[in-house]
Amino acid sequence: MSNKIGRKGRFFRVLKIGTLVVPLLGLAACSGEEAVMPPDAPGVSRSEEYSFGSATQAQDWQATRKVLGQLEGRFGEKSMRILARNLASTTDPQTIKVYYAERLVHQAGWAEMPVSTFADKAWAFALVSPNGKHVLAVEALDASESAGGIVPLNILTNLDEDNGSKR
Repeated sequence: MSNKIGRKGRFFRVLKIGTLVVPLLGLAACSGEEAVMPPDAPGVSRSEEYSFGSATQAQDWQATRKVLGQLEGRFGEKSMRILARNLASTTDPQTIKVYYAERLVHQAGWAEMPVSTFADKAWAFALVSPNGKHVLAVEALDASESAGGIVPLNILTNLDEDNGSKR
């Protein structure tokens, strides 16, 4: 009789452990999902060619290079890509940040990483994946640098996407 009770006790212990372990394994499996580049934010558009003059291009590259240098040190030079975009000069930079934060921070657990543009005519922010392997940074010139209602915006990332220049 005690042998049957022992087997039942063991069965229920295994059952209890299983009910604890299975959800944890499910969470672990979800955390290994491949990070994906979110769609462009409202106010951000793609262009076939660079829409700005050489003076704006020089300022844009200087600001981009400052942010890129910070990211390459942490994520590797070969993994970073620059995705050139245009930003409507009427778009508030905070709405761009909120857009990406809603898709990455609130849904996937990403965190903000401090970055500096070292330029008074640009702004930037960066978001890092929970495992620290992926980054999405956005850098753009201020609206005061507008050319035809748009300013250059660059997405610096190591997330997968079909378009963009590989570094």
